Amino acid sequence: MNFIINELPDPLLKDVRRVVCVWIGRLGDLIVATPALTSIRVRFPKAHIVLIVGEKGREIADLLPEAGEVRVLRSAMHPLHNLRVLSELRRPAELFVDFNPSFSRASLALAALAHARTKLAFDKLKGRWAYSHLLKAPDETEHMLDRYRRLAVAFKAPYDPTPKIQVRDEDRRRARSVLAPLIDSALGARKILVHPGNFKKFDNRWPEEKFVELTNRLLDVQNVQVIYMAGPGEEREVAAIVARLKRPVPILPPLPIGTTAALLTFMNLLIVNATGTTHLAVAVGTPTFSFLSRYTKTVWMPRNGPHTSVVSDSWTSCRDIPVDAAWEKLQPLLG
Repeated sequence: MNFIINELPDPLLKDVRRVVCVWIGRLGDLIVATPALTSIRVRFPKAHIVLIVGEKGREIADLLPEAGEVRVLRSAMHPLHNLRVLSELRRPAELFVDFNPSFSRASLALAALAHARTKLAFDKLKGRWAYSHLLKAPDETEHMLDRYRRLAVAFKAPYDPTPKIQVRDEDRRRARSVLAPLIDSALGARKILVHPGNFKKFDNRWPEEKFVELTNRLLDVQNVQVIYMAGPGEEREVAAIVARLKRPVPILPPLPIGTTAALLTFMNLLIVNATGTTHLAVAVGTPTFSFLSRYTKTVWMPRNGPHTSVVSDSWTSCRDIPVDAAWEKLQPLLG
């Protein structure tokens, strides 16, 4: 039996020694959830926290010190590996927390198998039977950070809405070695990284020809160095954009997530579509300039900090944003 709550009863928050958290999502999804994970750590400082993620969240999960243990649920092609993950769920826990705000068969199955005193999730209108307590279903306009604030409130925990990850020293060294041959020796040059990614989501991708025009204007600005970045599987598309520029600029190849996070800390600005790289930059404090639909701005993007966006009138797509509008809003960020 389950019921809608705002806060868990006090008896369920006592003597919490083991917490199992689940987020079967992509890189950016997990980064946006880090404030809630931090709240759980602060609320239960002595508890052992197990974080179960999908394969797309593995690299970022390794950068979250709040998780004492990370387990990766892999595809159906790795049954023996997944059996070991599932065996962890049979170990008694006081709390099982499903971070997924929308329905996920994987997280539902994990909840059903978990041996936990309390199983908490957002109400997804189906699969309710697997949980003991539910938070009100999110409204489509509720920001993700506000959803996770409600999760923290359920534990009566403090909540800082700033996503954060750790940047490891070894990743900083790798990032420096990658950047060293690319950085202009001109003193004071502002380093601007451009990631025109998210090629699989047409409406979340500002058109390539607009990136070309905006970058050509940037190349005329003094004391600015432009570097392009390609994510996994994006090398050909990014190279095609750079080939159309008025002069060559370096392209960073796909790098491990930890190295990319460290590399972002050396940048003065990231120009980017709505993609996981945006959230990675937010989590390490690098200023961002992004192209957004009204939905993405309303639900996903940071609202505070050194982050600027140019937003379409369209609820679903950013593609109609004019280059002139983007250029005008970018000017104050160029120093």
